[in-house]
Amino acid sequence: MFRNKTFEGDNIPKATKWLYLSSAMFRDLAYQFVSMFLLMFAQYCGLGGESDYSQYLAMYGVISLVIIILRLWDGINDPVMGFILEKSKLRKFGKYRPWIFIGAVGSSIMTILMFWLPVHGWAYVACFAIFYFFWDMTYTMNDIAYWSVLPSLSHHEKVRSQLTTIISIFVSIGAFTAGGLVPILSSALGYTVSYRLFSLIASVLYLVSQVVLCIFMKERKEDKEQVEASENMKLREIFTVLGKNDQVRSSIIAVLLYYTGSSILVTLGLNYFYFNFGYSDAGTYQFYFTIVYAAATLLAQFSFQFILNKLKWSMKKLLTISGIVVGIGYLGLFFYVFLDPFTFFPLMAVLGFIVFYFQTFFQLIIYINIQDSIEYNEYKFGERRESAVFSLRALAAKLGSSIQQGVLYLALLIGGLLAISNSISGFEQEAIVKFDGDVAQISEYVKTNADAITGIANVELWQRVVYQIGFTIVPMIFMVGCFIFLGLTFRIDEHSHEKMVKEIAERKKEANVERVEN
Repeated sequence: MFRNKTFEGDNIPKATKWLYLSSAMFRDLAYQFVSMFLLMFAQYCGLGGESDYSQYLAMYGVISLVIIILRLWDGINDPVMGFILEKSKLRKFGKYRPWIFIGAVGSSIMTILMFWLPVHGWAYVACFAIFYFFWDMTYTMNDIAYWSVLPSLSHHEKVRSQLTTIISIFVSIGAFTAGGLVPILSSALGYTVSYRLFSLIASVLYLVSQVVLCIFMKERKEDKEQVEASENMKLREIFTVLGKNDQVRSSIIAVLLYYTGSSILVTLGLNYFYFNFGYSDAGTYQFYFTIVYAAATLLAQFSFQFILNKLKWSMKKLLTISGIVVGIGYLGLFFYVFLDPFTFFPLMAVLGFIVFYFQTFFQLIIYINIQDSIEYNEYKFGERRESAVFSLRALAAKLGSSIQQGVLYLALLIGGLLAISNSISGFEQEAIVKFDGDVAQISEYVKTNADAITGIANVELWQRVVYQIGFTIVPMIFMVGCFIFLGLTFRIDEHSHEKMVKEIAERKKEANVERVEN
């Protein structure tokens, strides 16, 4: 069933192309659900309401520390997984497919377990640490292998640019589905029921999509030279790629800056709506803002190729304009905290649309830069190292997630806002016991009590300003820093990349002629 099937040349089989690209939707549905809502589940459900607030602070602090440490560990583990993939002994099943399959099975199971833990308090903290560790490890297997497929499908930049745009659209659909539906379900069913239900749906869709992909996908046939280079690879060479290839280094640092900034905005946004709009209205306004996020991102992804090909803009010009506009947009979002959130929500939506639209160009350009830097590595050193480079991308993304988690914890702690989540968690547990599983009564009980401690009427302005700094100013610094850094350090443009690809093709022809003559 999983025998290795390959294709040659740059004509990607249609089934492979569309199965690969579309499966990103279900991968990201599951990943974004865990990434966005696991901590929310722990914060509002898993820990349980504590009469001793210091105990709640300690438990939330330990969970935050666990996430930071494991993401840092995972950042180190990513290159190791890239090394294992490069030297894989499972090549008879394909270079990437076995790891896509193994990782999907493991991380799907762990996702369900993390949201169905039947314990609270310190017991929950201990179980959380164990299951999160195994989820992270198995998802990494899938993630490194899955994204390493992308640059291997074609060596032509225009084709890869199209693939990157399409896969980004599917990724966005998955992310928006999770980000939009979960808050609505939470408002209707409560946190515990909605999160557990969605964990089952997301895990099954993710697993099925990856199994189907592994059965029907064809991998591009590897060059014998590249197989030999992979088999002879040493672990330290993953990091030497970062050291000797300045364009890989530039791309990876840009990933760190971009992912840190964008993930801070998304993660802090979840609590933001409760503190400003109140518990009952938070889900509705978060859903509206997610629609804005989806519309802006999808429009940017669809218009990306038009801007480059029809308007004849260079990626550097597009990056420059995007960097300036994103910085202005974040500043505007910061001052929104001094306005009535209900009356001026259309203004927030417009500012959010501007930020999300132009920020998406950052992501697409960075993805293309990473793929171009792989060709640069082959051009300079004769080795592609897709898995090594994409493991470094994952490492940078995980480091960004660690920073994001630290910013969230500090924003909640300094603003004195964890007391609110502790109380809501207590309401959840009280309602479950009091109403014996009656979802409607549980939801109404939690809403009534939570509304009395959330929203602008109950959360002081200084607390919301502290949180707003983390929500807008900190990500602005990272995003503008990303724009400036790329502008100063990344040198591969469309023309130089085309020249590199031609040179590599000529070298291969000459090498083949020499082999035939000998």
